[in-house]
Parts: sequence; structure tokens; C-alpha cells
Amino acid sequence: MISKEQIAHDLTMVYMKNRYGPSVDGIIAMTDGAGSGTVSTDHFPSTTKIKYRREKTGEKGFLGIEKKKRVESGHKVDDLFNDMVEDYTNAYIKFLKLLEQKES
Repeated sequence: MISKEQIAHDLTMVYMKNRYGPSVDGIIAMTDGAGSGTVSTDHFPSTTKIKYRREKTGEKGFLGIEKKKRVESGHKVDDLFNDMVEDYTNAYIKFLKLLEQKES
């Protein structure tokens, strides 16, 4: 028999796929068998893509405005991965509680 923990994990993965799966958007027009339109799909950034922020340098530039430089501040997926882990944990706990309630 499959454990309730495995069932909770599997249900959580279905939830995660629905929540974080590709988002497809577009408009398609059909007329007399001919069609036209556009479709776009969003994807996660690569795990190697660096995220940058602008930081003041302390130097004065043109018109006395303080200069800024680009500084690495982690990876573009860091916030997304943190959200995914939190969503997974919350969904898993909810599914597990539901399954345990059904046992009682």
C-alpha cells in the first residue's frame, strides 16, 4: 500500500505543476480555414543568470548626481525557488493533514 506521505507528495507535485507550469497566452483568429495570431510562453530564467542591483558609488558625476554601478545580488531564480519551496511545504502539509483526517 502507498503511504499517506507519498500520496501527499504526489498531490503536491500535481499542485506545483499546475501553479508553476508554463503559462501560454495568445490570440488566434480563424477565417475560412485560414488562421493567424500570436502565442507566447513564459519560462523560468536559467539557474545561472545573475541578478544585479544598482548601488551608489559615493562619486559625484554630471550635475552633481551620485554615480551608481551594477553589483551582483544573487541569481534571478533565487526568489522564485524560495517561493516554490515555501509553496511545496505548505501544500504538502495541507495534503498530509487532509489524508490523516480521512484515516480518523
